[in-house]
Amino acid sequence: MNPSAEQDPNSIQAPDTPASWRTLAGAGVLALFGVSALYGSTFGLFLIPLQQTLGWSRGEIAFSLTLSTLFTPLVAPLTGWVIDKFPLRPLILTGIVLQSANFAAFSFMEGSVGVYYGLCLLLMVTAAGASLLSLAKLVQGWFDKSMGRALGILFACGAVGAIIHPLWTQAVITQFGWRQAFLVMGTLSLLMCGLAALLLVRERVPKSTGSVISAQFNSLVDAPVDSPGTSVPQSMAAFMRDVIWWKLALFNMFFALGVGAIFMHFAALLQDRGATPSQAALAMSLVGLGSLLGNILAGWLVDRMSAARLAVIVMFLPMLGTLIIYAGGGLWVSIAAAGLLGLCSGGDNSVSMLLARRYFSAETFGRASATQMVAMAAGGGVSPWLAGLVHDRTGNYDFALLMAAACMGVAALAAAWLPEFRPGEAITSKPIGVQG
Repeated sequence: MNPSAEQDPNSIQAPDTPASWRTLAGAGVLALFGVSALYGSTFGLFLIPLQQTLGWSRGEIAFSLTLSTLFTPLVAPLTGWVIDKFPLRPLILTGIVLQSANFAAFSFMEGSVGVYYGLCLLLMVTAAGASLLSLAKLVQGWFDKSMGRALGILFACGAVGAIIHPLWTQAVITQFGWRQAFLVMGTLSLLMCGLAALLLVRERVPKSTGSVISAQFNSLVDAPVDSPGTSVPQSMAAFMRDVIWWKLALFNMFFALGVGAIFMHFAALLQDRGATPSQAALAMSLVGLGSLLGNILAGWLVDRMSAARLAVIVMFLPMLGTLIIYAGGGLWVSIAAAGLLGLCSGGDNSVSMLLARRYFSAETFGRASATQMVAMAAGGGVSPWLAGLVHDRTGNYDFALLMAAACMGVAALAAAWLPEFRPGEAITSKPIGVQG
């Protein structure tokens, strides 16, 4: 394929081609060294060092995620609207530079917890351009029959980061300190993401090509389009009136409530139970391994079965892992159970994106997914703070573990409540990602 054709604004390339996989490779590197992988998988490793160095309590540190929750309704819908309306590549390149500078700024923190909160809120803005939402929007434009596998691979790349980043981060913290760890994060983000974006990231359907091209794109992915028969919501206000949107939001919120309560505190939880910092980092890597397997498995299965049914399945194993951790049985049993916990944090990313793409149109994918992120933030931002308060009041995380398992069970029930088809959709239309 002629490389120059990839940038021709008047051409629409076929999906599932070598150009599609090259773009996926570039997006995968961005996911591997993005904010979600670099900081999301290592947040727990900073809890104790920040507590010891700066004198903040674990509840105060975890409260940064709650503040992010309050900020999400402002940032996420705007991000979704922007990626639906503007070219993605400039947004991604700008986001890489800004998020890298934000990482470096963390290394200059002193005793004021307010500065930490401000940098965490700023990270939400700077990371928006190269976020997983932007990357998923980019990738879903390049794939049709392999969309499930493509999204699974994309999020699996982030899971690979969740395997390797805790190991080197803990090593840097141990040898040089947490400030140097943030500087390394910023450097990796700038170099690795920058090169991948410049060399590999391209957008398949330009935003300026008009409604005819949009209609052709919708027919390629066999998605429900906005018509009197399907009544797919096409605006922010319409999402708020849509029953399916609320059912999906319920699933995402309780999923985030369960995972957020444990995942962000898991390294500290293990150290409270006698683990060394290196063992805690190993456990976080096992969570990442579970996430890797969960994303690959979810991406493969969602091409073969209902995404809603798969969402029910991926909730139960992590719930079992959480209950195993609560029951105790030794340090290594808890570390092994971390792999089951990772299945949830990994598999749900793919399933959640496929659900959004299943029930909403291609043109509104960014806005539909972004508004769902508000629901996820409502759970994921509050639960780490609550788990931190539980620890500060009781001296352990036992009640937080029970709360997390219960929330995962509710998320499974919410997923089972989702319909197979949008009401009014023709039964002959094949769900996205289901072959045969």
